[in-house]
Amino acid sequence: MSIYLCISGIVFSVYLIANLWAMSSNRLNQPGYVLTDLDGLVGVRHNSLSRLFSGFTTLVAKQHIRRIQVSSECLTLFTDADDCVNIWLSDRYLPINANYAKVLFPQAEFVDSPFLP
Repeated sequence: MSIYLCISGIVFSVYLIANLWAMSSNRLNQPGYVLTDLDGLVGVRHNSLSRLFSGFTTLVAKQHIRRIQVSSECLTLFTDADDCVNIWLSDRYLPINANYAKVLFPQAEFVDSPFLP
């Protein structure tokens, strides 16, 4: 039983260290990497795991994004059907990614949270 606890503790520790590194990495949090323009689609890497492994990228059609909302540590893209994609970023990378989202989705309404400094 203790071997399983030890192994799960090691796996959790490795995941935690990789997650913290990915959240603070300059390269992995650049706007062109988080939001990848693919003509009519945008590839969204919405969390640190998807920034480490490209297989977890979410594709969204540009014309379906109607609202962009910025709140503390989260950039949210809302679609026509009121579905949303939350993009989790540290406060350091949130403004540049929000500005890039404005460029990618010019027809979308931009809502800035009143709780941001």
